Amino acid sequence: MKRDKDQKTDVGVKLRWLSSKETMRALKISGCDLMHKRERGELKYRKQGNAYYYLIEE
Repeated sequence: MKRDKDQKTDVGVKLRWLSSKETMRALKISGCDLMHKRERGELKYRKQGNAYYYLIEE
């Protein structure tokens, strides 16, 4: 499956799919905090194989 890196919304906000490591770096949070945010539904994500990708606004 091809991974879409960038997406644009109607209002011009750029969204990007980031790996877990990239997301932790961008949000300045730990892996545990990332997991909790994902479980609480605070982050939009998709699972591809064993990896999670998060839709982050730039």
